[in-house]
Amino acid sequence: MLQFNAEQLGHAILDLQQSNFSGVAYVETLSDAAKLQRPKVLTFLNGVLTYGGLYLPEPRELSRELGKHFNLQVMDAAFQLASKKVKDQASIRQYLELYIRLELFSWEAVESFICNQLILVLEQIWPYGGNLKLNTSAVVDLSFGPDGHGFLWQQLEQDIIQRQKVWASLLPHVGSINAVPYRVENYQQTITDPWVQQHLQRWIDGHRTLGTIASEINRDPLELAHSYVHFVQMGWLTFTPRQDNYRPLVSRSPVAMPTLPDLPTILSVDDSPVVQTMIKRAIGDRYHLLLANNAMDALNLLNRENIELLLLDVTMPDIDGLELCRTIRNINKFRNLPVIMLTAKDGMFNKIKGQMAGSTHYLTKPINRQKLIEVMEKYIPNTVMS
Repeated sequence: MLQFNAEQLGHAILDLQQSNFSGVAYVETLSDAAKLQRPKVLTFLNGVLTYGGLYLPEPRELSRELGKHFNLQVMDAAFQLASKKVKDQASIRQYLELYIRLELFSWEAVESFICNQLILVLEQIWPYGGNLKLNTSAVVDLSFGPDGHGFLWQQLEQDIIQRQKVWASLLPHVGSINAVPYRVENYQQTITDPWVQQHLQRWIDGHRTLGTIASEINRDPLELAHSYVHFVQMGWLTFTPRQDNYRPLVSRSPVAMPTLPDLPTILSVDDSPVVQTMIKRAIGDRYHLLLANNAMDALNLLNRENIELLLLDVTMPDIDGLELCRTIRNINKFRNLPVIMLTAKDGMFNKIKGQMAGSTHYLTKPINRQKLIEVMEKYIPNTVMS
């Protein structure tokens, strides 16, 4: 068993990394503030992290998760086929290799999906001290790419630290990822959005933590926290346990409730998980970033959220970026919305097509972080210092 202190989880992981540990680490957090967390498991293969979640990964359930994430209607059929082909029914690696040969997705896409999930698990453990209970007999053969690699702690640490900085900026409003939200009495009276009404009624029960809710509805908890900031400001939610005589706090003076400036909300629309991960790493510490992988989800978010700038991929299945751009320009409320088109294609002809569709600016992939930030700040100057 390995012990770790608050914000020192990395030291324990580095010890396992240096010892080439293969097996499972069951996480036990010792703080009372984390008592509502579900237990977590981390898997290692030859010293590198390969998975983080609530349960040990196994082929059927991971196949379902990937099918849901990539919106693959054929995933159940693919699993049935794979179960007849693979030599070892317990080998996640063999299943993934077959799916990739079938071109259901790429190694890069799977790696990006697991990496994001792992970061979300690690950030829930990070603020607390605890123990890692090690089991070397439960070896999970999950790994990525032809070379079978995993994730070094050094690769994950910067993402976690950046996210912790954003969590710190939200502290006056929502506490932490393990804070418990409560509905305010008579909250329904001022809500006009049916989605908000339904969400609060179904998920806010005074028992679930913010992180638990995000996990159950398959959302990034940091994105959900930004929504909850708005709900707190509207007087619908509180992160203070409700008393019988509780009433929403109404500020009587400009200095009664100090607040931090809200991050501008950006919507990135791209069907590539790898590109979305790159964008998240490039601007996630400066903006409240929402992600969509198709035009219909993008339109739903545009109608539901206060989007201040749209990053839009040109080449997407079904409805491409040019058609989506033309569609939103025909909606009055979006006629002045800054739209930055992102595409792997270059040349004047494609830029002209983007301008004709109504784009505000045009950038080519691969994404250059500094250039992207410079262009974005032309349209929405950011008050958050990098």
